[in-house]
Amino acid sequence: MVALKGRAIKSFLSSRDAHIAAILIYGPDSGLARERAVKLAKDVVADFKDPFNYLELSDADLKEEPGRLADEIAALSFAGGERVIRIRTGGEAAAKPAGILLDALDGGHLKPNGIVIIEAGELSPRSGLRKAFEKSKSGAALPCYVEGAGDVRALATEMARAEDLRFDDDALDLLVAILGEDHGISRGEINKLILYVGPKSLRSGPATITLDDVKASLVDGLGDALDDTASAAADGAPTRLANALHKAATAGASPIGLLRALQRQFARLKTANDYIDQGESAASAMKKLRPPVFFGEQRAFENRLHKWRGTKLDLALRMLIDAELDAKTTGAPQREIVERTALRLAVMGKR
Repeated sequence: MVALKGRAIKSFLSSRDAHIAAILIYGPDSGLARERAVKLAKDVVADFKDPFNYLELSDADLKEEPGRLADEIAALSFAGGERVIRIRTGGEAAAKPAGILLDALDGGHLKPNGIVIIEAGELSPRSGLRKAFEKSKSGAALPCYVEGAGDVRALATEMARAEDLRFDDDALDLLVAILGEDHGISRGEINKLILYVGPKSLRSGPATITLDDVKASLVDGLGDALDDTASAAADGAPTRLANALHKAATAGASPIGLLRALQRQFARLKTANDYIDQGESAASAMKKLRPPVFFGEQRAFENRLHKWRGTKLDLALRMLIDAELDAKTTGAPQREIVERTALRLAVMGKR
């Protein structure tokens, strides 16, 4: 089976395919990969502490016994019922054991008593592990790529609806702006917001999540850390930026989340400068931004407008685009790429 995508993944997760006995979950979004693995495993075994029906193996276990995956999935449980065999691998170490398993399943030489779930990190199209699953009729490959703003928006709306909540437009916009692209972190922050507003079981009817709710629940933590980072870079304050980067990492900000905050800051500067070039005053330009610059930030933002103009601002935006491309394609550590870009911007802003 080729790698599933989009709606095919949702369909696969919502209804178990009896013909699939082995599943590879891979990609850079570890939070999403973990969530999908747990969902698939709990469809078969409710209690992960069940010693008879739930088993986790390591790369070391498979290296010693490459045929163990096939043996374990064929074994009958002493307690009855199906089994889950779950592996978290660093990459190609599971390729040979998975190949043995899939060949036996596809050839009809093995009758599975449950499912095998393999969680891997990012795998290239040349990966032996990925190729083995994509060509197998008994296996499925589920890619987990980092989420864009539309995915985060859909996740937030879906989670709120389940609790009989809806978002004000401004509240949802701010939430999406605050959150990064790691599915697990996003889900955790949205759950925090729902608990702040009040889950359905504690309310007498529908409710609305407002801009103030998002600010009170999230901005002082993760969102505040992201804003501090972007502001320090735009203000040309390398020392303050170093502290803000540490604060953001401690708050759980993802590298791509940091990059998004920087991009938002400099994109707003670009939009405001465009208004000024059309004859607007700085105050008028700030009011036209959506959302507008808050009163307490207006003086700092106006100072940034004078720092970043013309070719200097264009270069900053180009650097941020290049940083995103490098972070998503080169395989180099994303956090180092983003933090280096932020520090370069701070030095530029200081000049």
